[in-house]
Amino acid sequence: MATRNKRRIVVVASSSAEVLPDEMLTEVFLRLPVKSILRFRAVCRSWAAVLSSEEFCGLHLEKAKAATTPKLFFTAPTTGFDAMALYLGSSSGPDDDLLFTLDDVCGDFVDMTPAPCHGLTLLFDSLAPAYYVFNAATRAVTRLPPCQDVYFATAGLGFDAQTKEFKVVRLFIGECFDKQHIKCEIHTLGGKHGDCWRPASQGVPFRFCRAAEGAVCHSIRDKLLPVFAGGFLHWFVHPSFALKRPRAGILSFSVTDETFRWVQSPPFVPPGVRFEVVDGHLGMVREREVSGLHLVELAGQLCMLRDLRNASRDCSMLEIWRLEDSGGWSLLHQIDLLQHLARDLIEAPIVKVIGSIGNCISKNKVVIVTSKRKVIVYDPVFDTLETILAIREAHSSYQTEQSAIRISLYQETIVPVHKTEEETALSTPLSKATREILLRLPGYYLVQFKTVCKQWLRLIENKSFVRSYYLQNIDTRPKIMLVGKGTRGSCFSFVPVTNLLQRTPSRDTWLDTKLVCSKPCHGMNLLSTEREDYLYNPCTGYRIVDHTREQPRNCPGDGYTLEDHSFSVGNKIVGLGFNLLKQEHVIVEIFYRWKDFKSRRYFLTCTIYSCNIGSVESSLIPPLPVNDMPPTYLEGVLYWMSDPRLGQSYERAIVSLDIATNTFGVVPCPSYIAKWNRSPCRAFVVELEGKLCAVLADQLAKELNIWKVENGRWERTHILQLEGWSSYSLGCAVVVPWAVYPKDGKILLNAGRKLGIYDPARQSIKSLYDLDELLRIKSTTESSGVQAGGRFQIKDKSSDKKWCRAWKPPFQQNKVSDVCATVHSSEEINPSYTEFMPLVPILYEESLASYPLVRKSRWLRR
Repeated sequence: MATRNKRRIVVVASSSAEVLPDEMLTEVFLRLPVKSILRFRAVCRSWAAVLSSEEFCGLHLEKAKAATTPKLFFTAPTTGFDAMALYLGSSSGPDDDLLFTLDDVCGDFVDMTPAPCHGLTLLFDSLAPAYYVFNAATRAVTRLPPCQDVYFATAGLGFDAQTKEFKVVRLFIGECFDKQHIKCEIHTLGGKHGDCWRPASQGVPFRFCRAAEGAVCHSIRDKLLPVFAGGFLHWFVHPSFALKRPRAGILSFSVTDETFRWVQSPPFVPPGVRFEVVDGHLGMVREREVSGLHLVELAGQLCMLRDLRNASRDCSMLEIWRLEDSGGWSLLHQIDLLQHLARDLIEAPIVKVIGSIGNCISKNKVVIVTSKRKVIVYDPVFDTLETILAIREAHSSYQTEQSAIRISLYQETIVPVHKTEEETALSTPLSKATREILLRLPGYYLVQFKTVCKQWLRLIENKSFVRSYYLQNIDTRPKIMLVGKGTRGSCFSFVPVTNLLQRTPSRDTWLDTKLVCSKPCHGMNLLSTEREDYLYNPCTGYRIVDHTREQPRNCPGDGYTLEDHSFSVGNKIVGLGFNLLKQEHVIVEIFYRWKDFKSRRYFLTCTIYSCNIGSVESSLIPPLPVNDMPPTYLEGVLYWMSDPRLGQSYERAIVSLDIATNTFGVVPCPSYIAKWNRSPCRAFVVELEGKLCAVLADQLAKELNIWKVENGRWERTHILQLEGWSSYSLGCAVVVPWAVYPKDGKILLNAGRKLGIYDPARQSIKSLYDLDELLRIKSTTESSGVQAGGRFQIKDKSSDKKWCRAWKPPFQQNKVSDVCATVHSSEEINPSYTEFMPLVPILYEESLASYPLVRKSRWLRR
């Protein structure tokens, strides 16, 4: 009796105490929203015990199922495609009613169950790949342990009524050399088997292998996850994926017994061949395939939608068939779209039923979604259609018709989501404190800390930690390093300028080849030599290599080696970009096979190498020829300045490449830059303060004109007067504006051998790094026989000449005589890139960006 009294609440009124019975208290709690229930758990231990009990969760779930108003949420990638946000269906755009954000879910390759399974939803990120289970009402999320990475896989979420456990069942096609080609594995949330994927108790019997393979292929093509109903997960096997062309069937899997079975599909005529008498002759007629067939769960029963809009021009019918307990099918609803003038349904290429509202299946309101991002409710009692939600265009500009349907039902339930052991370990106060400390350490320290323990290794390699580290260490002030020749098996070495200026560099670290470096792009830099291109993280020294191509001769296996081309300035232009959709770096190479400035004819190719997926795209052709300056990257797009000496146009323009879609475009230049008139002025594009800028280097006026595009319009932002600064002469070097200091508006200039900070107010340049001065100091210390900085001493002075020679490309070694010879030398020869430099400056970002050691292509479909 004492235990029972602890679970009661005392209400004070009129100086007298009254006790509410447990049953009445439970009824009050059942009528509260989920947010209030979660807060009330913290009132006292007795309330926490009641509100967390399995009995109360079950009662709350049944009450949520009886709701007559649909509760919806939809997903949309964030602006940078580095996270996935979930929004309430009561809003019409991605700026309202944010539920929560999945930081580890990147890109636009997401599949999601359209209706909850006992309050929980399964989400699959095919880019990772990774599975997530969450409760949209409580915002509780768990990421399942890693699974085998395969080309074709499909999974569904089910509930075992006997053990009261949630199970994620994954059906996939294994490797071709596996003895068992089709495999089935299960992960039980919070079960006795632990945080792991295990094979199904009886596997996939041989008689179901073909059906299982067809189910996987159909699920991937039409983005259809299996449907849970009556204790079974159901996959639809479309006839087009069946080898023997049987009638459309359904493959079912018992979540409790972990066994497969076959369910006959509705009596639809399968696609194939039939014979008819036409004009008195027996002829063979091929029937049209009925599209839009998919399974759905309505009030706990398995149903199938049949979209007949494409079967005939005059047909605008949707049919919903229900599976009876006897195994047969009956027509439940027949919706005539023309009768209701539902243009939202008629015009949409793809229409899906995601669930229903209510308890009586014959009177349930049916929820329909379209690829136009609209939600329509069908009322069978009044035979009406009503649009309840129209979602505005999200941040994504890469959505397809299939990927546009990311709308799901959810229930206001408090069903718990079991955390994995790794998530539990990382959520302890000690782990949180360790995480905050590690976020403040330099990247090269974190690389060493990976070997301390497994927990630190998992924490540092976690995608969420890598993303947080990058965002926390983004500094608007430019960070500069000097690149030299690597030692101890590394191709290159990276030293901050501040450290290197304290002592003169050792000759062992001087470069012995020409090197061109890109600006940082999501924590990575591209380093290009005469024959190879390397992808580096200067902060950690991380580098990757593609073993399918020729390795560097001086340090095999240490860099990312691309196709072997004869390298010359103006013939090979390489840029580094980032695919926002797939969240991976790409290397874009434009190569001139030949070009003739006299006839203005040319032939160039474009090749895109992806660094994570490992794909290669080589069938792209830029719309205009580009000059020899490296491209600039900005928000998923690479930009080049065109070359007006080639092609049909005598004006400059900017060539753009959308990396996610592999499509080229042309952006007009400011009229001041577009005019060429065979002038010796050099034009190129840069990124400054997050904006696309066009730069014109006027050698006669000795000034740099910088134009910025904003809201589709160009405006001139800076005019840099370089007269009187011989070190930054536009006739001797290409001066590139690298960055703008946010506080005072000063501009960092890179002239190859010199770095300086330009003050627009005083029109003066403060030297930041001078390679010639560094070499002069070194020459002085060598001639005096004094060790430089106490670090080294030159023994062989005769070998110094080879470190100071200038490398000349092939076209400079041969005599060139044509009508454009003068323009050729001024436009094409870039002294800062053709002249050899023992040390090259580079901008970098503090980042932990890296890629897995084993990269494998996956068939991704949005």
